[in-house]
Amino acid sequence: MTWSGNELRAQVTKASRGLGYDWGRAKYLGESVLRAERQGLAATHTFILLTDRLDTGPSRLNVSTFFERPALALDPVDLGITLIDHLPRFNFYEPIELNVIGYPLFLGIICYGLTGSNRALQIEADDFHCVVQANQIVNATVPSFQGMCRLSACSPCMESTSWVSRFDIETEDAEILNNLASRVYAPATEASRLAGAGAGLNDND
Repeated sequence: MTWSGNELRAQVTKASRGLGYDWGRAKYLGESVLRAERQGLAATHTFILLTDRLDTGPSRLNVSTFFERPALALDPVDLGITLIDHLPRFNFYEPIELNVIGYPLFLGIICYGLTGSNRALQIEADDFHCVVQANQIVNATVPSFQGMCRLSACSPCMESTSWVSRFDIETEDAEILNNLASRVYAPATEASRLAGAGAGLNDND
């Protein structure tokens, strides 16, 4: 199944709402998945794999999270958005170490969060490294799903990577997104049809 970027972003946003995220974070997720998929990272499938583990409630993280070196992997959505929210406070004199789960999704969140900024982050782990900046993720290797990494500041890459504009979505993944999205659809009622929703009460074709 092939989707355009707009279709992918919209469906992930609606699926995020179906999971229980507020509109702000749902929109963030839709944009983030699109950014990562444009760079060839499997953020859609990662999002689906994590749906049972994501905390859709208020954030429990703060700036101290990034200096505690937690042993347990943290929710990538909360972690990524909290990092971006507090990024002006980081000087990165020493790299920050984090245990990340769902790297493709996490990298997309960072990429979208840097929109409009000239900052760039270097993310290194034992099996991969990349530079994340506004609109692109310059990766030397494909990230693993989970593991410890080091974040540090770096100069933005001048090279540009080519974007993928159409996305092949596995049928099973598409069905899961559709099912999650359907949770936020308003049920059809006679009153809503009288007000102009749907095809109306009479079939005139």
